[in-house]
Amino acid sequence: MSRDAEFSDLVASVRSRAADGGGLARLEAAISVSREVADLADRVLDHFIREARAADLSWGVIGERLGVSKQAARAKFLERIGHMRVVGGEGMEMAPRLVACLERAGEEARLDGSAEIGTHHLLLGLMEEGVAAAVLESLKVRADDIRKTAALLFGPQGTSGEVAPPYSGQALAALDGAQHMAHDNGTVAVAPPHLLCVLASDSGGKARRVLNELGVAHTDIRRGIDKYIVGGGRKRRRRQDTEPVCSFCRKPQSAVGRLVAGPKAYICGPCAHAVEDTLSEPAAAAAE
Repeated sequence: MSRDAEFSDLVASVRSRAADGGGLARLEAAISVSREVADLADRVLDHFIREARAADLSWGVIGERLGVSKQAARAKFLERIGHMRVVGGEGMEMAPRLVACLERAGEEARLDGSAEIGTHHLLLGLMEEGVAAAVLESLKVRADDIRKTAALLFGPQGTSGEVAPPYSGQALAALDGAQHMAHDNGTVAVAPPHLLCVLASDSGGKARRVLNELGVAHTDIRRGIDKYIVGGGRKRRRRQDTEPVCSFCRKPQSAVGRLVAGPKAYICGPCAHAVEDTLSEPAAAAAE
């Protein structure tokens, strides 16, 4: 999408929100949209700074790219990105099933001699138990399929190690994304469906590449786990007729947090990402 198109879409969103108001209403709507876009941009930057730190890039290097000093970069972003210890770590509450899945992922990485636990190992770990495993199995995905496809795509690894390796930057970023998704949907503990959704939506990740080879589209996975993401699998609350809903997934604003308005339609953040990822997928995968 071109910058002109993005600008036009944002302007249309502002006008739609303030359709019944004058100049002041449009200004207030523009301020609201601007804050939402800025917040999303901050999350994107935090995501990749966290990934850079996980890859051992120094604050000096990061600050240089940002055009600020090492001290300024560290002061601004250290608290924002936090320090995440993945399993049982402070700041991330996990459902017991996700803990079991991550332990399985570490064991898979250890057995194939990988230097890091990658997102394809996380995908394998999700086959351990729970809703994510059921969704993948319903799409005819098997653990052996993932292993064989990963070996073909990424080549043979080393010999089996004695302990599980550390998480890769991509894997840490995926877990962080799952935490954000759980928070946005009002769920206290991060669960396997959150992680599966994030892995499926990361078009540059190893897990997504494996799924592409297996012919599994992101939309297939979102369709399978959607009912579990909203309210953690509980029955959806009855909403008032006046509450806006996403025109794609039909989730109410109270469930997704934010909706971007268009002409006679709304779209939530996860669906916007799903559309973008689907359009960027190979034609064969998108057609599934």
